[in-house]
This record gives sequence, structure tokens and C-alpha cells, in this order.
Amino acid sequence: GAIGLTILGFATCSSSDPVEACPTPVAGSQQANVITRARQVVNFPLAYPCYLPNSQVLESHSVTGLPGSQRSELVFTGPFGISIRQAQVPPAVAPDPTGASRISIQLFDGVQASVIERNDGTRDALYHLYWERGGLFYELQAAGPPQQRAVILQIARSLQ
Repeated sequence: GAIGLTILGFATCSSSDPVEACPTPVAGSQQANVITRARQVVNFPLAYPCYLPNSQVLESHSVTGLPGSQRSELVFTGPFGISIRQAQVPPAVAPDPTGASRISIQLFDGVQASVIERNDGTRDALYHLYWERGGLFYELQAAGPPQQRAVILQIARSLQ
């Protein structure tokens, strides 16, 4: 009986505490300052990943182009070198690296993404996704120790 009441208590427990849907850098931190400055200079809503693998840190931001043709790049350091580009114009995609595979996946409902992956088992894996959504173009590049493709896709799907 006590176990049943405990389970019922957990199942029906609620809290009025706000739930943060997307963790963002701590206010006042170097990372928060980077994303704040980035959002001030771009001429479109700049998305930030709600999910990053452990130990990834927002290192820098750059923006090129004039309003209407801007490109923003967020650079993260850690076990992986990750860059997330968001742009008002399509990216110039280089030829696939030697030994890479390319597939097309459904990243979101009605949104196809190209996934280029080179993972030869060494510590130098490469992942490159690009897609268009809502009139903006996105690229996610990650290089470093091999990861599961699901981790890379989770980063891309978490952009808000």
C-alpha cells in the first residue's frame, strides 16, 4: 500500500516552478555575452542549440554580409569543434571529402537535410548537415572524436 501511494504521489506531483525549455548560457557569463552580441548584430532570429554534448562551450560568433544576405556563425569548442551557421542565403557547399558518405534525411516534418559524414574510426570524424527551414539556411559542422549520428542530429533538431 505504501509503495502504491508513493508511486501515485510521484505520478500526480506537480510544481509551479517554471520549467526552462531550452537551457541557455548563464547570464553574465562569457557565453551569454557572445550570444547577446550575436543577436544584436544579425537581422534575423538567431537560433541557439538547446542540446550540446558535454563540455562544449560557445567560443565566438561572427557575422558577414549586409541585412538581407547575412550569414552568422556560432563556434563551440570542446571535445568537438562545432560550428552552426545560419544565413539568409544558401551556403556554398564544397565537394564531399574523400571517403565521406552523403544521405538525405527528414530532419523535421517537411524539412529534408543533407548529411555528409566521414567516420573512418580515427579520432578525426567529420559531420556536416545543411538544410533550409522557414526561409533561413542552416549548416552544422562538427569535427573530432567519432560520435553517433543521432548526437549530431539532436544538436540540429534542438536549435531554437
